[in-house]
Amino acid sequence: MKKKWVFIVILAFLTSGIFYFYHGNTARESIIFFPIDESVTFEKAVTSLELVGNKDDDEYIVEWDVQSYTNKEIFLRQDISLLFSDGKLIHTLSEWEDQSQKLAQFTKVSGEDSSHFESISLHYGEIHIDNDLIRSTQLMTSDHLYVIDSEFTELFSFKKPQTTEEEEWKSILDKVTEQHLEYSWNQLLDHYKIDRNEYEAIPLVDLIHYNTDPLTGLSEAKTQEVIGNLWEGLYKHYFLGLKTKEGKVYPAKGSTMPLVLIAKNSSHIIVLTQTEDGKPFKFIQRIQFTE
Repeated sequence: MKKKWVFIVILAFLTSGIFYFYHGNTARESIIFFPIDESVTFEKAVTSLELVGNKDDDEYIVEWDVQSYTNKEIFLRQDISLLFSDGKLIHTLSEWEDQSQKLAQFTKVSGEDSSHFESISLHYGEIHIDNDLIRSTQLMTSDHLYVIDSEFTELFSFKKPQTTEEEEWKSILDKVTEQHLEYSWNQLLDHYKIDRNEYEAIPLVDLIHYNTDPLTGLSEAKTQEVIGNLWEGLYKHYFLGLKTKEGKVYPAKGSTMPLVLIAKNSSHIIVLTQTEDGKPFKFIQRIQFTE
């Protein structure tokens, strides 16, 4: 009898472990947009970039923090964040937790030479109501930081230029990033034969403006649906790796900041990016309208 109970306990443990493992993978492999639940809000959500100091004579350290807190405990909380340096993806963060309100992530990133760091995060929550109704909540946050590492000056950083020197550095770094991204994006537009005049072009980090502003021609509610579906696609097709039709997966790290193209007739969205070695990628999402 004792052996039987031991077997039952072990079997129960293994079964629960398998279920948890499966559920965890499911949660991490997808972000799914559901209609927004207005009763669930973010009491706090922040993305932060701060210069910590020198790592050694050649490198410095930037601390990257991502935090969010909902007004109530919900079925699933998930935060993802992307960090770009001079227009190239250098790092990602992701965390999820069942039956939770609060998520907090941070890491320290090494850098060298003067750079402009930009980060954008999606704070997401899945809400189950009476077990058969699913809703979601979402919010984007972002931050950026100019780090100046030059032999002609002490290491320093700023977000908004306050001096003539900072204005000059901002202009230089913005120009470098702009030239790199425009060259890459123009290559992609030519490669896929896309007429830029038919689209509203939005660099990924600028999606932050659509937390509150509606996309052209769309209501605020429809904008939130479109943005939610867009992040669903970005997570699957970019954040987790760039997959070819043949099934080969290229790392997103080192790729150019995605360019989001929203059709002016509000029919679809195209997302363009290039891998570190120049391989072009795109994915398309249709914008659905109910009758």
